[in-house]
Amino acid sequence: MKHVAVVGAGIVGLLTAYELRRRGHRVSLHSSGIAEGATHAAAGMLAPAAEIQYGQSALWPLMREAAELHDDLAADLAARTELPTGYRDHSTVVIGRDSADLATLQDLARIQRSTGATVQDLLSAQARRQEPALARALAGGILIESDRQVDPRLLSAAVVDLLGRPDSQQGPPVSIEHETITSTEQLEADHIVLAAGLGVPTIDGPHRRLDLALRPVRGDILRVRAPRSLLAPGEEGLLSRTVRAIVRGRSLYLVPRAGGQLVIGATSREDDLPGPSTAGVLQLLQDAAEILPSVRETELLEVVARDRPGTPDDLPLLGPAPDDERVIVSTGYHRHGILLSTWAARRTAELIDDPAVAAQPDLAPVRPDRFTPDLSTPAFAHRRTAGGSPARTSATRQGEAARQGDAARVADPARQGEGGGARR
Repeated sequence: MKHVAVVGAGIVGLLTAYELRRRGHRVSLHSSGIAEGATHAAAGMLAPAAEIQYGQSALWPLMREAAELHDDLAADLAARTELPTGYRDHSTVVIGRDSADLATLQDLARIQRSTGATVQDLLSAQARRQEPALARALAGGILIESDRQVDPRLLSAAVVDLLGRPDSQQGPPVSIEHETITSTEQLEADHIVLAAGLGVPTIDGPHRRLDLALRPVRGDILRVRAPRSLLAPGEEGLLSRTVRAIVRGRSLYLVPRAGGQLVIGATSREDDLPGPSTAGVLQLLQDAAEILPSVRETELLEVVARDRPGTPDDLPLLGPAPDDERVIVSTGYHRHGILLSTWAARRTAELIDDPAVAAQPDLAPVRPDRFTPDLSTPAFAHRRTAGGSPARTSATRQGEAARQGDAARVADPARQGEGGGARR
């Protein structure tokens, strides 16, 4: 049994603690808050097929593995707790608003099929048979049977509850320390996992030698509720499954929740607004109404904005810190944080059980040192800023260039990434 300190209590930190305890380790969880950042805002789509994007082939195997691990986790949680876990075993409909949107969608569908995903073309009338509340004037769409969803708030609550319960088949209950970690030297443990999202670079430790090239990507997300007068007898909500859409080139998702609620998202922006964007909220509502007209008659319950930790190549950062394999970096999950959380938890536990795992080829694309110049170069030490972070490198500049393109993409929101080891 090893003692592992996990810093950050978003979904990545929580599931990492859960997996480590399941393997018999003694785990402490350190965070100023529980599931308050990106996890609180996220829609929770487990969509390895629908999330496929151009130029992100390295992500595909990670997402597929993560989705399979979520199936395992759902079964495991169902056997251990009576609390709702938020998993919904429903398919996904993806809509093209007009002919140009449908052409884009069909191009993506060809890529999705090339990865082995089962994708069914839908005429507009067929899409409405799947979801009768959809608008009539839609160009068409596709049906993806394999994609699912989970409510991250319910999942987090169920996992937190289980972390504190005695279980003779696992390690001791996880101690949850509500504190802000500013240095790895504060923690006495055999291993330290840094899963604090955008807070990771603010924590002193051996990982500060790395240029993680993280950047905050903010998004706005809405929650609405349909009054009973909008629903037919026996209907729980306006939709029975996740509906994604391309609306004049902009991405949109509508995710049903219990009690007639619907999650609408999400913008993707890198500006100076600390809270929700008026323009972003307006655009979301307009696009949602074009796909689901009755959304105009719903009650607006919540408008939130959160930051997610993005990287220049949109791949996560997972692996040991230079010269100190006790410290493991686990961040940069961007808009795939909920989906990849199970993969992150499994891989992190494997790294702790066997450090040689870090050399496996499938982890090479996510190495946390991939944006850092040769650490053996003496000049590197002189390129550090006064705050201790590496100075701008070519990878950092590439990230800035990537942000120009990201401004046009629409994705899930987040604020502090995967939980709060350190607050800004």
